[in-house]
Amino acid sequence: MSVNVHLGDEEGLDRSRRYLRPVARLQLPDEPDLVHLSVYEWLPQFEAWATGLGLCGRSTAQGPLPDGTEATCPECEAYRPKYQAILDAQHEDAEQRRARAAEQAQRTAESGDTVENGAWHTVWLESGKWRWTTSKMTTPQREYAADCVAAYSRYLETVDGAGREGEPEGLRWWREGGR
Repeated sequence: MSVNVHLGDEEGLDRSRRYLRPVARLQLPDEPDLVHLSVYEWLPQFEAWATGLGLCGRSTAQGPLPDGTEATCPECEAYRPKYQAILDAQHEDAEQRRARAAEQAQRTAESGDTVENGAWHTVWLESGKWRWTTSKMTTPQREYAADCVAAYSRYLETVDGAGREGEPEGLRWWREGGR
């Protein structure tokens, strides 16, 4: 399989999508004078846009032809609806996956079950020196760390209901008067 590379940035094209674009025939004497259709996609390993074979299976010249160029290969045109439907379905599937991932990330963040909150909660539980650890921080940093611990503690309460209502005792030691 040959890969034809088009260097440069294509304005308005989404690098995560693949497109159908018109491409020229190979300049060989026995190749019919037709404009083919090819799948056009961004190849991150080359940092370039590339076209491959024509939809009809014929080798094509490097890069797409200008927008508005009409494909004249009847075989490519016959394949166009199938390819376009597949590319559209792939794009729709990718969009749905991105939307689901964003929703899941939002739900995770809202629940308090984040990697950062879990990490701070582990420091709280395992260090035995929370006061010493947080005494090395500024007050805003302490508050942030304590907020993370409290959020993860609330999350754990929703998961296992182990009686962790409210914040852990001594979590915000700098606020406690007389200490």
